[in-house]
Amino acid sequence: MENSDSLSAIDEASRYLASTLHEIRTPIQTIIGTVELLQDTSMDDEQREYIRQIQFSADVLLDLANNILDFTKIRSDQFKLESVPFNIVELTEQVVDLISIEAFNRGLEIITDIDFSIPSIICGDPVRIQQIILNLLKNAVKFTNHGYIHLELKKTGQNILFTIKDTGIGIKKEQKEKIFTNYYQGDISTYRRFGGTGLGLSISKNLVHLMNGRIGVKPNKDEGSIFWFTLPIVKNPGFENFEQKETFQAQKNSKILIIDDNQTAANSLIKILNAAGIFDIESTTQPQNTIQLILDAESQKNPFNLVFIDMIMPAMDGWHLASEIHNEKKIKNTPELYLIVPEGQMKGEAKMKMLNWFEGYLYKPLKRKKVFELLKERTDKKNNNIVELELANDDMIMTLEPVDDSSVAKNKRVLVAEDHPVNSKLIETFLRNFGADVFLAEDGQQAVEQIKQNPNIELIFMDIQMPVKNGVEATVELRKSGYKGIIIACTANNDSNDFETYKKSGINDILVKPFKSNTIRTILEKWIPIIDLPVLKSVTTLEPENSAKKTAWDKEDFLDTTGGDIASSIEILKTFAKQTNRLLKETEMAVEAKDFEKLRMLGHSLKGSSGTVSAKLLAEYASRLNITAKTGDIAGCRFNLEEFKHEYVRFKKLVAKFIRSEQAVKK
Repeated sequence: MENSDSLSAIDEASRYLASTLHEIRTPIQTIIGTVELLQDTSMDDEQREYIRQIQFSADVLLDLANNILDFTKIRSDQFKLESVPFNIVELTEQVVDLISIEAFNRGLEIITDIDFSIPSIICGDPVRIQQIILNLLKNAVKFTNHGYIHLELKKTGQNILFTIKDTGIGIKKEQKEKIFTNYYQGDISTYRRFGGTGLGLSISKNLVHLMNGRIGVKPNKDEGSIFWFTLPIVKNPGFENFEQKETFQAQKNSKILIIDDNQTAANSLIKILNAAGIFDIESTTQPQNTIQLILDAESQKNPFNLVFIDMIMPAMDGWHLASEIHNEKKIKNTPELYLIVPEGQMKGEAKMKMLNWFEGYLYKPLKRKKVFELLKERTDKKNNNIVELELANDDMIMTLEPVDDSSVAKNKRVLVAEDHPVNSKLIETFLRNFGADVFLAEDGQQAVEQIKQNPNIELIFMDIQMPVKNGVEATVELRKSGYKGIIIACTANNDSNDFETYKKSGINDILVKPFKSNTIRTILEKWIPIIDLPVLKSVTTLEPENSAKKTAWDKEDFLDTTGGDIASSIEILKTFAKQTNRLLKETEMAVEAKDFEKLRMLGHSLKGSSGTVSAKLLAEYASRLNITAKTGDIAGCRFNLEEFKHEYVRFKKLVAKFIRSEQAVKK
């Protein structure tokens, strides 16, 4: 009985902690939103530095709150892992990308070394696996002042072994047994110097064990530590055909030279080149030996075709070496030179590109896909005619019209139901900047009264947690009274089970706090076309309808949605096309900037609007874009964006054909 009471008390304490943390996150998110508004105002450099410090501190606090929430969730019986197919190689590479700039800015070499016999598509929880890798990599970067971080993936039996080596401060022998303990700090002086709660390793250990894996730490012979963990390989029989295996036929007589002062980094590139079928490779860690190696190869009638040069080397940097190679008159045929640049380090060297010493650039950490693309580009140089897809004559629906901020929601009547005064002011400011007429309510009951007094309000931003009457209760009452406008739930909660509850109450979409200008804009642009076309209001839902048959465009389903109104149908398609063209442009920019938050929102927006016009395959690829953005998988984002664009071409042809046929009928 005592044990039962103790467990009940622990569960109650965990629930109380989780509830408290949700409340703590609200003012933190308010700070983040307010800082964003301040950044748009006129400030001097000193004030901007203060704002940067506030933003950094708020992000740290939010990260801490999220970590503690994760910790309490993992310890509860309600915690469940996902099991979905995903690309483990690309996920790992993209997690490294997330911390690579920070590592390179600290002068650290970061290397990814992958055994490509690992199946690329496995089943598991990509978000949690990313969390484990990111926790270990962040620790490695945090506690390493010089040297390298080396992440290695290899197949061991039926498991994948992840190894993260660093040349940092290391871990004392007596601390190794406790390092994965909840809240444990190896040394209080280390805590004061580097920060942190000790939760990251504990969360990682719990997650690995839940996935039936093992985790541990051992010393690195180069000083520092080696953290490792294993996960069982779980294959999905239905996804073998989706394996994205890069294949490449190497040019005959390819001979490559690699100059990199870090032999481990050179070995990583050698493995990638071997996977491309190239084995005639030499490497050196001494750049001053390069010219002699090139001359020796020429004298042996087996010259180098291509030379990879690391940009940052202590004895001689890559630019200096390239200069010497191009100026050496004894070299009869200068091989093609490619510069290897640490991610984020080119900005100070950009002007050097004007010298045209290099044929191209590769960015560290190196990825097999990018190296293959470079090699294939060289192979295809003789056949470089680009064949463009021939599109139907559909200019009438494809015109790009840039949208001015003040016209995004011009003259649209929007109600903000939010009890927190600062949050209310934030969202009101954003909406007024977008041209909306804004009404305010401080609780759910006031929201209901505002709609009674102003039934022409077209859209409501409804906070979920409010006094008197919460957002769900207010929504249910409004829907019962016949209100047909769009209702957006505003919440700091990201639990998908609660989203389903919101949907059933009559809510159309979710806006996850903190409020930011671009998230508000995305919501407005998604739903304003629907507001302007009342025929669709009765079918708007949080998620597009599921269908086993996904097509580029299901015309019959779409016409059923619009009640067979051809004029309205064509108008909707034009609006969708204009919005999609602009969103695609933004998505391409977000991919280049690796802006995962924006990619997630754009994917969600494209998914919703595509589902609305019954473009089911477009909605599917947009959904995948949203998922890969959540996991920080930039390669996955690029892949799904390209697939979306490909299907969009098919969609445009089908729509153009439909419009022409309807116009012919009219004539």
